[in-house]
Amino acid sequence: MSVQQLIKVAVARCDYPNQPRSALDPDYCRRLGENMKQHGQKVPVLGYSKGDRFILCDGGCRLEGARLAGIPELMAHDFGKEPTLEELLLAQASIDVHRQQLPALDRARLWARMCKEFSWTAKKLAEVLKVSESVVSRDLKLLALPEDIQQQINEGTLDARRGYLLTQESDPARQRELAVEAVALSRDELAKRVRKPKQSDAPQVRVKRIQLPLPSGVSFTVSGEELSLDDIHSALGELQRELRRGCEQGLDPKTLSKVLQDKAKKGSGQ
Repeated sequence: MSVQQLIKVAVARCDYPNQPRSALDPDYCRRLGENMKQHGQKVPVLGYSKGDRFILCDGGCRLEGARLAGIPELMAHDFGKEPTLEELLLAQASIDVHRQQLPALDRARLWARMCKEFSWTAKKLAEVLKVSESVVSRDLKLLALPEDIQQQINEGTLDARRGYLLTQESDPARQRELAVEAVALSRDELAKRVRKPKQSDAPQVRVKRIQLPLPSGVSFTVSGEELSLDDIHSALGELQRELRRGCEQGLDPKTLSKVLQDKAKKGSGQ
């Protein structure tokens, strides 16, 4: 993919026919628009000119935010031509990995489409996107859940991390039962109700608290109930996406901490 130039494009000229998100969060778009209006647009949209229109390949939330906030122009990277399907899908996937947060099911569908279009394995996709193969495989497993549960996850009525747990249960009827129970259960409680591994499976070592020092001198402390390494990896991935969103919104660390505390309370049903 080659991006040729940085331009200013009128919001009224912009269209986004291949939006990877199945639904836009109006509150998030409004906050993003107000942030761009106050602090400036930090991340350009991607697209190309087609006649008198500018076709976006990435940046639907920024476009909608600009419309809601009354921003007349957007900064855009112009491909200079209509990108190939591979260029388009790679741009959308790479931007989600490094800057944004697609809903889990939308991400899984985008990744599955890339694997199908280019005959890639999950390992190949992970190599291209520079993410862990386990993360790709975990998200793709969501597509095996019943469609009604997938819809709950994408609408946010069922937390994606609980959805990952449901993929460990192979019976669709039991998955639906657990999805109903999940509303009133913490993630740890739900994990205990999901079918236990077979005796032949290697047991996972679980901890309640672990310190993770990094060579940079920064240290993370993770705590919870019966955490496996997969649980910790998933949680840190979620935290990384929240940190990126906080940076986009111009939040300071204390404000982001308060936002995450509020989300955690809602997620646990407190």
